[in-house]
Amino acid sequence: MDGDVPRRYRVHTLAGLIQPELLPDGQVCVDMGPPTLCPQAVPTTLEASQDGAAVAVPLQIEGTSWPMTCVSMGNPHAVTFGPADSPIQVASLPLAQLGPHFETHPAFPAKTNTEFVEVLDRGHVRMVVWERGAGITLACGTGACATLVAGVLEGRLNNVCQVDLPGGPLQIEWQDKGNRHVYMTGPAELVFAGQVALK
Repeated sequence: MDGDVPRRYRVHTLAGLIQPELLPDGQVCVDMGPPTLCPQAVPTTLEASQDGAAVAVPLQIEGTSWPMTCVSMGNPHAVTFGPADSPIQVASLPLAQLGPHFETHPAFPAKTNTEFVEVLDRGHVRMVVWERGAGITLACGTGACATLVAGVLEGRLNNVCQVDLPGGPLQIEWQDKGNRHVYMTGPAELVFAGQVALK
């Protein structure tokens, strides 16, 4: 807010260290760290299917098989691009009906956030999320990051992708070689200001 850009910060969170940088154009780029892909660490009981990660592993929900890729960005995510014969169209997805079935499925012992993803092209997706303990939300930064990682692992997406969420777009990049960090870039806006009286 003081106009001094660019600036970098180190923020310690319960999910680990994140490192936001305020860019000259007003966007914020956050180093979200590397994804965790080992199923037990996500956590999920779904078995590893590709290089130690649970990638496109079938999960039965209400009689339908949903291929799931599981990623932790400090919190658990299960990402799906839809059943094999029915790619997701986010505008018509019954998220309020489906979400709770994924969140509380026994395959996710700590519950899970679930991302439902519609691929527009290899560099652009639409995503809606059911967040554990919250339900439908307008956006989820870690979910957008997990979406890109899952898309790369499944061979659907490039390493840089725009993720459109109901709350707005985010640019996500995964350097799957080298430091393996995920970078999230998007706008930051003042939502409110106020005062609190402390006694």
